[in-house]
Amino acid sequence: MSGHAEPYLALGLNGAQLVELTSDDALLRRWDALPLGFTVLGLDRIDPFVEPAEQTLDASAVGAILGPRTSGARFLIAAAAHRDHPYNLARRVTSLGHLSGGRSGLVIGQSDRYAPSTDRVRGTWRGTTGDGVALTADTALAAAHAVRALEQSWPFDSIVADRETGILIQADRIAHVDLDDVFSIAGPLNAPTPAAGVSVIGWYGDDAPVDPGIDLSIGSGGYVREVALGADLPSGDCCGILLRPGPTDPLRVVFDEAERLLSVGLRPIGLGTAIRAAVDLPMAPGRPAAVRAAFPVPQPHPAL
Repeated sequence: MSGHAEPYLALGLNGAQLVELTSDDALLRRWDALPLGFTVLGLDRIDPFVEPAEQTLDASAVGAILGPRTSGARFLIAAAAHRDHPYNLARRVTSLGHLSGGRSGLVIGQSDRYAPSTDRVRGTWRGTTGDGVALTADTALAAAHAVRALEQSWPFDSIVADRETGILIQADRIAHVDLDDVFSIAGPLNAPTPAAGVSVIGWYGDDAPVDPGIDLSIGSGGYVREVALGADLPSGDCCGILLRPGPTDPLRVVFDEAERLLSVGLRPIGLGTAIRAAVDLPMAPGRPAAVRAAFPVPQPHPAL
């Protein structure tokens, strides 16, 4: 718990609202100025109780658009290993961490409501069901662990650019992740850890595991409580309130309600800071001390 008297406010946007947000500059500016904890992009994608919308956008693609175009807003992309292999998720999450300066992260779900059937994607990653892996909480947790391990596999401070020795990167500090449980991944990732540190990983649903790889949980009884647009705020202690609009609610109405809730007591969060610091999350555990180096110790080769 954060120790603050009042919870902060977060938003959970669906696919149609992402289309609206990315196509209207005025709405984008308004969103960027809201003092929210964060916004989950595409939350309907991982909600098993919501039917897919006719229109949607991939949350990571939206994040790649929003990261460079905003300076204040924070966002978590919604995804599941049902459709996205953890290695690809890690690449996207890490890239967004660089683009946003730490204002981004991931919310992991157990299934993807927009995932294509496996018979239409033969020859590519066929999702967990295509490879015989069950859509369970254990699979989702294994995906979260893989994303975290991969994002830590190339330390940012290994990039030294030492002119005297000619060593650009201390490559021996880049490590294999050597995962062989639900997912078999050697690694390492082909991008360094963001300068702001590893990305926040959230869990969606009421079955959140108590696990050091999960930074926050979103649900009816989680670290962040989910509340439908227009519903009463929940009683009891929580760190955040996630406002969940309906599938046809326009963003103008969503933002009006967000501003109202902030005006009547929910805690505003300063703009522009990384998510982890903004919502008082502890630092993520470091990678294991014993790792298998992906490359040998670099040798000096000063320029002639």
